[in-house]
Amino acid sequence: MRTMVSKKLRMGRMWFGATIVATLAVGVLLGSSYAPGSEAEAQGIPTLTFSGGVGVIVNLVNSANTADFERVMKAYADTLNKSSNAQRKQMGAGFKLYKAAEMGPNNAAIYYSIFDPAVPGGNYQHITVLAEEFGGGPPGNGDEVRTLYTAYTAALAPGGSALNLTLVQ
Repeated sequence: MRTMVSKKLRMGRMWFGATIVATLAVGVLLGSSYAPGSEAEAQGIPTLTFSGGVGVIVNLVNSANTADFERVMKAYADTLNKSSNAQRKQMGAGFKLYKAAEMGPNNAAIYYSIFDPAVPGGNYQHITVLAEEFGGGPPGNGDEVRTLYTAYTAALAPGGSALNLTLVQ
């Protein structure tokens, strides 16, 4: 009787240990797949890069806030074009902003930011570019960037996406 009880105890411990090992393995795999891919991401700085020949950002904008959104995008374009960073100047040279005549979900305006050509490795994240470069860069631009950030976030409606386009024909 004692042998059967100790055998069951050993089997239970073995299954418990195997469960812990499997859980750790799954945790490691999931953790590495969600780990930041760059130093900027590791610091919590948002990044948006393109790998295709053309990059497109689709923004859904609350109809009441289109003027605010367009003001932020003008500041973004000016910032790219006037940057002392050659990569950002190149990003600005290929930037165009379009507004669709059709309305999107929940009567949202649809804006397309087209980057043709997309600059490999360039961080196109609107707020990051503005925070780093607008008004001569930190620390003198804090209030202006906060105002732009507030207008930008209030203007955005749920949805939107980024696309990498590769010329096929």
